[in-house]
Amino acid sequence: MLFRYVLILLALVPVLTFAQPGGGPPTTFFHKDTLKISANAVGVRFSHMTTPMMLTGKQWDVIDLGSDGAPGKTVTVYLANDSIQIRNDNFPFEEKHYFPLELAGRKYKLRLRFNSVPAFFPADYIRENRGRALVEIPETFELANILLLLSPTGPKKGSMIETGPYHEEVMAHFKSYLGHPVFKALDVPEVGYVHNYYEFRENSMCYQFSGDKLVPTPYFFVYGSDDSTFSNAFRNNIGLVEDFAKTSKFREFYQKHLPYYRKLITRQAEWSDVPGMQRWLSKEFARKGFDTSKLIFSPIIYSRHSTQQFAGSDENRRSFEEMLLFVNGPEVYTTQPELNDQQRRGLLSGTIFTEVDHNYVNPRTADFALSIDSIFADRDFWAPVSKSGFYTTPVAVFNEYMTHALFSLYALDTFDEPTAKFLIARRETMNAENRGFVKFREFNTALIKLKKENADKTVAALYPKIVGWCREFAR
Repeated sequence: MLFRYVLILLALVPVLTFAQPGGGPPTTFFHKDTLKISANAVGVRFSHMTTPMMLTGKQWDVIDLGSDGAPGKTVTVYLANDSIQIRNDNFPFEEKHYFPLELAGRKYKLRLRFNSVPAFFPADYIRENRGRALVEIPETFELANILLLLSPTGPKKGSMIETGPYHEEVMAHFKSYLGHPVFKALDVPEVGYVHNYYEFRENSMCYQFSGDKLVPTPYFFVYGSDDSTFSNAFRNNIGLVEDFAKTSKFREFYQKHLPYYRKLITRQAEWSDVPGMQRWLSKEFARKGFDTSKLIFSPIIYSRHSTQQFAGSDENRRSFEEMLLFVNGPEVYTTQPELNDQQRRGLLSGTIFTEVDHNYVNPRTADFALSIDSIFADRDFWAPVSKSGFYTTPVAVFNEYMTHALFSLYALDTFDEPTAKFLIARRETMNAENRGFVKFREFNTALIKLKKENADKTVAALYPKIVGWCREFAR
């Protein structure tokens, strides 16, 4: 790093403010006036900091300091007898400022950064939600799922429930509006459908209804490849989505079905134990759980689950972490009469757990990325691309093996023996035969054996043995 902490408080001196235009794409400003300081360090303080940092120049030409952006946030540069202050006016997008800087006669560039942020949680939101495990069918999320179900490409790709009373009611209500131009925008080539599906569905969380208008929420960007401008399939078509909702009377449909949604939410909450999952995972990975979890689902989703995480801090600078989980609802299992309630609960738990645990597994896997890249480079051995092409890197393939096998350990600790045995068998079949992770049975058996033989060790501590087994098995 190009700076060090200095435990002193500099005197605050008069401030000159640089005003910038309103929020937009990433913005860079090049200031012409040279900042001259006779000392060999410059004091810089972002407004969330209690004391400035003293940034020194050595062999580097650019002296840099950045912080996540926030509404009204400023950064102050302290000079000999003056100071300048810059306000974060491009929030939530990235904003950079370059200044010519002279320290003790030597010339540098000073770069100050307000980093882009995908979400910003106000203090009252944090106070209200810290410590809660929420289960929701958000209105805009259900709208996004209905649009995807009705889209020209949607039925071709599966992943959505296309039978049952609710599906029939959706089709009956919205069939007269299939000519709406929003469906032309959603008619993407099949090769890009999966990415577009996630991008459209999950970024619906960035909006909520105010009357007939869609207005922003604390989320700016949930999923996608453009994390600089936050461009995504939902945001880019917001006008069409808004018009469809008004024209089709979607809000009336949603309100009419609130009793049904509430019944599903109650069952989903009863069968899911996200706090318990986090406690189990925190023990195995020595990582604290999230301050808030939101289990987001739709009665339309059959598969294609995901998780996202966000961070912030309250007015006392206390950190806040939130986890979003996008999964199917309980009716996927209640409509299977051959299952008992324990099996249904266990299957739903598996869906949820294997999203929650990505937030624990992925960081630990990163510690072994080089070895895993080498071992899992042979895709035909571990996961033929024809069946698992969505997972594009060796690390991503390993993480799928690991997150699903980890559920077997959780099931053994959580459910009675017959239920755990049933759940493990179902997960092995799903991964080895349906998802394309062809060596999953062997991997799963090995992990269970390693954990049984090393009961005093956490899963995180067993990673060297797990990776070692993979290396030997692949030879």
